[in-house]
Amino acid sequence: MDISAILKLSGIKKFLKNQVITKEGDGSSDGMYIVLQGTVGTFKNYQKMNEAQLSTVTPGNFFGEMSLFLGKGRAATAVALSEVIALEINRANVLDIFSKQPEITYTLMQGLCRRIDELDTSNQFLHTEARKDISPAMLISAGSPLFPEAHGNYILPIDNTPSDFLFEDTVKCPICGHKFSNLTVLVSKLEQESKDDDHRIRYKGVEPLYYEAVSCPNCLYSAMVDLFKDIEVTKRMAESLRETMAPYLGNVEIRTGRERDTFTVFASYYLAILGAPQCFYEHQRITARLWRNLGRIYDDCSEERLMEYALQKSVDEYLYSYSHFDIEGKNMQQLCFVIGELKYQLGDLLKAREFLYAAMVNRDGNPVTKRLAEDRLETVKALLKEAEGQKP
Repeated sequence: MDISAILKLSGIKKFLKNQVITKEGDGSSDGMYIVLQGTVGTFKNYQKMNEAQLSTVTPGNFFGEMSLFLGKGRAATAVALSEVIALEINRANVLDIFSKQPEITYTLMQGLCRRIDELDTSNQFLHTEARKDISPAMLISAGSPLFPEAHGNYILPIDNTPSDFLFEDTVKCPICGHKFSNLTVLVSKLEQESKDDDHRIRYKGVEPLYYEAVSCPNCLYSAMVDLFKDIEVTKRMAESLRETMAPYLGNVEIRTGRERDTFTVFASYYLAILGAPQCFYEHQRITARLWRNLGRIYDDCSEERLMEYALQKSVDEYLYSYSHFDIEGKNMQQLCFVIGELKYQLGDLLKAREFLYAAMVNRDGNPVTKRLAEDRLETVKALLKEAEGQKP
């Protein structure tokens, strides 16, 4: 779009930071807005207890089109997140603007078609045999800001887990006090079936990773099951956590107990990653573990790109711990081994060799870990030698 020409139109509006542009429920306003400069946030229940941010509208994008074209009341409150310049298109000037600036018409049609295409993708998914595992929240999964852009709709075999592998208990959220049902895996029932190349253990009848992240359905506080209650709640921490979770309240549905679904599995992990910095000291060790688990779950979904993305996030967090925290003995050996394994999986063989060697020669380490590091190191050396031999 020719911004200089657009700025000369009569519908140009300027808004100060935090100024309300449109108000949820307002049926008297008929204008839509194209953001030219600045950013706009759209909110449900703005400045109320259950406020939730739905989207961030950046320059070149638009909002409010349902009011202009269909005469509907405002579905959300739009607020200037910075100083904003926007073009208001209403019923009085729409034809004049479209005739003078056909490029605007093209941009709007392109944006509307994109939104229709996204809805069509969701509707196609609804008519698959996987329908029984779909919660309403899953419909926003691919477009939710909670997940990476490439995240799609997946089905994990949660319904296939025999009930005798799981224990259902009532859990109280340490942040908001809400009580809810939660499933945990009975460790006494675990029986190893096989082991993957990355040393992930597969168990008969159950996958513990699908139950290791817990979320409160009320405030969305989330953490690994062994850490969920293990926090000392302060007023500042609770406020910080509420601020972090605010954009997702109202559009992320957590299903608990026997209703747990695939969407909840992924959401719980991502919410736990978001909340860890507010809740735990040296949180990088925790988020590294969460990311590694997510990588394995994406692998179960045959999602190679996001598997690699999650593993890279995991190794980044582990490397931060390695560089910044005081870790010794067996813990350092284990950390070096995990970093070496992740670097091996990601194809960084030189770094894999470095960390696996450090794990192998650690005098205070565990003999089993030492042997595992030694075996993997031999594989890495062989691959490096092969790559060296293929060079011209």
